[in-house]
Amino acid sequence: MIHHFPYDPGDFPPLEIPDSCRTAVYRLAGFQAPLGDIELIRTALANPIGCVRLQDQVKPGMKVTIAVDDISRSTRTDLMLPLVLEELQAAGIPDKDITVLIAIGTHRCMSKKEMELKYTAEAVARYRFVNPDWKDHSEYADVGRSKRGFNIRLHKEIPAADYLIGVGQTIPHMIAGFGGGGKIINPGCADAETIGEMHWLCSEVPEDQLFAVRDNAVRETIDEIAMKAGLKFILNDVPGGGDRLAGAFAGHPIEAHREACRFSLQVCAVPLEQKADIVISDSYPADIDFWQGLKGLNAAYGAVRNGGTVILVSPCPEGASAQHHELTTIGYIEVDKIRQMVQQGTLDKCIAANLVLGRWLLEKADAILISKGIPESDTRAMGFDWAPSAAAALEKALSKHGPKASVNVLYKAAKMVCRCKT
Repeated sequence: MIHHFPYDPGDFPPLEIPDSCRTAVYRLAGFQAPLGDIELIRTALANPIGCVRLQDQVKPGMKVTIAVDDISRSTRTDLMLPLVLEELQAAGIPDKDITVLIAIGTHRCMSKKEMELKYTAEAVARYRFVNPDWKDHSEYADVGRSKRGFNIRLHKEIPAADYLIGVGQTIPHMIAGFGGGGKIINPGCADAETIGEMHWLCSEVPEDQLFAVRDNAVRETIDEIAMKAGLKFILNDVPGGGDRLAGAFAGHPIEAHREACRFSLQVCAVPLEQKADIVISDSYPADIDFWQGLKGLNAAYGAVRNGGTVILVSPCPEGASAQHHELTTIGYIEVDKIRQMVQQGTLDKCIAANLVLGRWLLEKADAILISKGIPESDTRAMGFDWAPSAAAALEKALSKHGPKASVNVLYKAAKMVCRCKT
């Protein structure tokens, strides 16, 4: 069979998988919503979960801040943000009292062109946008301590707001269980230390209690900090298998998010006939760098047998990570060594969490990375095998597992939750 990757075929040519292999191809089911995208969002805003309508909560004179995610996310903020702004306009909130805060986390700042694409040129021209630099400590303020005993520092626009709204996306997430909800505040609007404390909680939780599990220790802390920060209202989309949205959820930051998670799991769950010797996966659309691309690898490991081989195709135009060089200077080393570095204070906890997750995956099966943006030296430094093409990687995998190996192909895998029927 011939498999086509969701990328430019000039960069990643179609892959021929031998007929001798037992091959199964999986993709998201492509849930068909009964309404168009705009209608879905309008309906969600008109029928919020756990609270009254947004335009009935805000009052003239309030300073309103809307936290939105950045270019690394596929959230349809270009559709949702204008409709949130309509709600505020209907309530009599003037433009000058509205701030849009980009929840940058520890990602890079966005260009103006990216902002116009992500949030619409009209919104960028009309409203005040804050495009933070997470390395500038002066932009963050203390807002108290968490139940777990660490200091909470959030962007200073958060405590300055009278009313705080979060716009994001609910899809399965390796650490938080699911994206969306209060995650727009922490890690989105938190400083590096607060982000690290939250992420490092994943090291205390069995890995099968993290991915696609809404209520875990990490999410508990996310919810706590979001509510402490004053998050009052969320609007989250749930993407479908194609270009359309599958759903939209608005309302109370926890109650609405729980409903979004239940729905997202239905949309993103992919039942497998069996785990395979070889898994061929991509990281679309989480492929700006490998910090995001790890999500495609995570999905693949739900589809490969122990001792198998994963082939991951990801463009990563910004390399392994422009912000976190440790992915290539330290790599996905043994978990005990990562823990030791954290204890010694020589490794940031946020980066350590990413390294632990990647290492857990590598301990289950081999991984070959094919990327135009990551050179062979960096690929091997991270701990992955390298191949110049998917065809060369498949040839290498078949030499290990034999010409009759079983193969699972995952198309647009970053949002998948792969689960075996047996």
